[in-house]
Amino acid sequence: MEKEKTKEKELTLEERDWHEEKVLFEWEAPERSYQKKDRDFWITAISILVLVSVILFFVKEFFLIIALVSVLFLYYVLSTVPPQNVKYKITNRGIYFGEDRYQWDLFSRFWIKKSLSNETINFETILRFPRQISLVINESDKEKIKELVVKRLPLVEESPNFVDKLTKWFVNKLPLENLDPEKKA
Repeated sequence: MEKEKTKEKELTLEERDWHEEKVLFEWEAPERSYQKKDRDFWITAISILVLVSVILFFVKEFFLIIALVSVLFLYYVLSTVPPQNVKYKITNRGIYFGEDRYQWDLFSRFWIKKSLSNETINFETILRFPRQISLVINESDKEKIKELVVKRLPLVEESPNFVDKLTKWFVNKLPLENLDPEKKA
């Protein structure tokens, strides 16, 4: 009987925490990265779409034209409608994204990167869908969140893959908007 009591006392903090869920950190932030685009961006984007559409029209790729217009419209909607704020929670059992809960064993690794005008913490999952979960974090909470998550998952330094390199190259060669506000005057 005393052996059982000593075994209970020997349980680590992690094992004791598993029996009841405890919120380790909580914050409120937008549900997705967001940056409003200016008029010049949309004029440039529409001009490029019209030029590409004319070429595709002569090649008789009508469905591709419709797909490109649809993608531009979706991007327009996402960049003009501001996201709602959502509560995020890190607990001893997992992460809450609004009302959705993801357990720690669903994640394989994480990294932090800047997306548009926001900092995000990104988790790679072992699921087919969603393959990756991105949470917007406040700049002031970045270190605290990183400290909590690194205890449970490995932190990887984000190395740019082919798509990231290609995107950066296009942004440098063909800027759709003026990133320097002083040059605008």
